[in-house]
Amino acid sequence: MRLSSGTVTSSLKPLRILHTEASPGWGGQEIRIMEEMRWFRERGHEMALVAPPHSQLFQKATAEGFETFHLTFTKNKLVSETFRMGSLIGSFQPDVIATHSSVDSWAGLIAGTMRRVRCRIRYRHVSTPVKGHFLNRWQYRSLCHLVFTTGECIRQPLLETFSLSPEKVITAPTAIRPPDALLPKSAAKRQLQQELGLGSETSFIGQVSVLRSWKGHLVLKEAFASIAEAFPNLHLVFVGGGPQEPMLTELLSTDSLRDRIHLVGHKSDPWPYFRALDLAVLASVSNEGIPQSLLQAMYAEVPVVGSKVGGIPEIVLDGKTGLLAEPADASSLAEALQRLLVDGSLQEGLVTVAKEKVLRDFQWDALGGRLEAAFHGILSL
Repeated sequence: MRLSSGTVTSSLKPLRILHTEASPGWGGQEIRIMEEMRWFRERGHEMALVAPPHSQLFQKATAEGFETFHLTFTKNKLVSETFRMGSLIGSFQPDVIATHSSVDSWAGLIAGTMRRVRCRIRYRHVSTPVKGHFLNRWQYRSLCHLVFTTGECIRQPLLETFSLSPEKVITAPTAIRPPDALLPKSAAKRQLQQELGLGSETSFIGQVSVLRSWKGHLVLKEAFASIAEAFPNLHLVFVGGGPQEPMLTELLSTDSLRDRIHLVGHKSDPWPYFRALDLAVLASVSNEGIPQSLLQAMYAEVPVVGSKVGGIPEIVLDGKTGLLAEPADASSLAEALQRLLVDGSLQEGLVTVAKEKVLRDFQWDALGGRLEAAFHGILSL
């Protein structure tokens, strides 16, 4: 389905941009792609997506009227899907191809090079190290014109591993799209209390993220257990779905704190849950770029605690915008949680500075304008 591009609000020439994404799930990376596509469409550019047909991103993009093409992006079909990508590129005729994960980047960038797409972009969202072998060197040095990363924690290793010029690797932190209005904190807390069948004395800390092994849910659970006795009305809430959900459900079914730890599943609108929390936590142990969940919590005026992993310290400035804990260290995390829970003035100060930072540095008009200018810069060469 093709949607008309709408009114061009940019002073720059409207572009045809083709995104590719192999992941079937729905997390920060997929949210970023969806928000970016929306922003560029609002600016008058024509957007399309290539993704597995069963993926949530494909389904959401189709439902919102974006042109969508489906490929499974599996390693054992890489050769055939590279040729199919070439056909799709021939059909859509993009000015820009933007690739995001492993297999789709190989298929998209090789096909884009063969089809002479004039602006080829490799996004890198997570801080997992990239091996410096000759195939990756070919991808990062030759197949793409620019690399967009979400944080310096990702950018610097790429510069060093592949000896790239600083101008080729651009840090473009993920922006957030706030809701039109935020639910009052008291109303949000009452709503969550009612959802869980709890009394008005209940307070909450929580983590909003996909349930993946490296997101640190077990570390947070252990940290909560160590402070639970000191805060008898405090409950822990995990918002999100994902591959770890069956394991966590089984684990909590026999846990002594099972009545105070809650899995509420994936929520299409997480903002009421952020507003209901007294503290928002991201206890990741690896792989993080610049996490949407902490930026959203900061905007929602919730004090945050994060682990010293990936790009988290780039937004959680310890003692200024939030508190940091050592990764995979429940004692360190418990100490940070307890410190914030007992110090209202500290909470207030962190919340004020954190929201100012989000408003200043993580808005879509600023980020989208940088990406738009970068695309045009390559196309003008």
